[in-house]
Formats: sequence, structure tokens, C-alpha cells
Amino acid sequence: MSNALAKRIQRLESILQTRAVPQVVFRYGCTKLLPNDSAEERHVVVSKSEPTAVPNVERCEFEERIGPAPVGPELVFDVYLSLEDEK
Repeated sequence: MSNALAKRIQRLESILQTRAVPQVVFRYGCTKLLPNDSAEERHVVVSKSEPTAVPNVERCEFEERIGPAPVGPELVFDVYLSLEDEK
């Protein structure tokens, strides 16, 4: 391999190592829903969060609120559980 090619590969590898890779967070938990008497826009927020033994996994309590959802750069995967589904 030529010296120029080896230097190019080293430079590209160093660039890739310095880039921050955002962590994806998995959140799960019960959701407190609003009554269905309103036709307004709704969104779900985290009202309580607890870390678990597994990295990047959180046990949460979610709450439904009126209004548009805030825009955020978070990389999360939320699983909303409802106690009403159990009945």
C-alpha cells in the first residue's frame, strides 16, 4: 500500500473516531391519559424517570398533556403502557 493511501486512511479513521455518536434511549412505562372529552391536540411527556440496570433503558411514568408536542433532538424509543388495556 502506498504511503499516501495509508496516511489518507489514518486521517479518515481519526475523523470517524472524533465524531460523537448520539445514544438511543429506550423508555417504557404506564401512561396517565386525559379524558376523551376534548378534541384538542395532545402529546405525551415523561413525568417521572428511573434508570434501570441496563444502560440507556429507563422505567418512566408518562402523562398526556394538551397542546402540540415540543420539538427536540432526542433519540428515544418510547413504549406507552396503559392500565386500561389490562381491563
